[in-house]
Amino acid sequence: MAQTDKKTPAGLNVYLIGFMGSGKTAAGRALAKKLGVPFADTDLLIRKLSGLGPAAFIKKRGLRSFRRAERSVFRAAARSGGRVIALGGGLMPIEPLRPLFKKSGITVCLECGETVLFKRLKKNLSRRPLLGCGPEQARRTIKRLLKKRRPYYRRADLTVNTSDLRPEKTAEKIKKLLKL
Repeated sequence: MAQTDKKTPAGLNVYLIGFMGSGKTAAGRALAKKLGVPFADTDLLIRKLSGLGPAAFIKKRGLRSFRRAERSVFRAAARSGGRVIALGGGLMPIEPLRPLFKKSGITVCLECGETVLFKRLKKNLSRRPLLGCGPEQARRTIKRLLKKRRPYYRRADLTVNTSDLRPEKTAEKIKKLLKL
């Protein structure tokens, strides 16, 4: 095994994937801190580059443009090893990116049940344009998107159920699974 000064496995990135509200950003920050490595979040990188958060970006420029921006910031972030990177929920289903995921990192899926996701997300529906504007529409959309995305999430190298975990505990569990 090659010697590395990185604190992630072999200097690879740790990609956190999962549905919105699964805890990718909060757990990612906690994990990066525990490992002493940089943290990146594709949504935050898009905000930094465009001046728009995901909801405003989608409203102003459309979902297709947002997905292009997501792919672009992911590719740029993937070039640097040894980071924890929280990915937007829609990146995993993009098949052409799979080789880059595999080559540059380890994917960890943060999952939780539909009820838990709804409970977490219902407070900020206005910031979640993909869910629609009302609670019932949000419930239906969560169910539909999870059904569509689960096959991709299942391809992750590791999976952690975050339903009952705070971000710090999620980070500890991931670190243990990574054997670090």
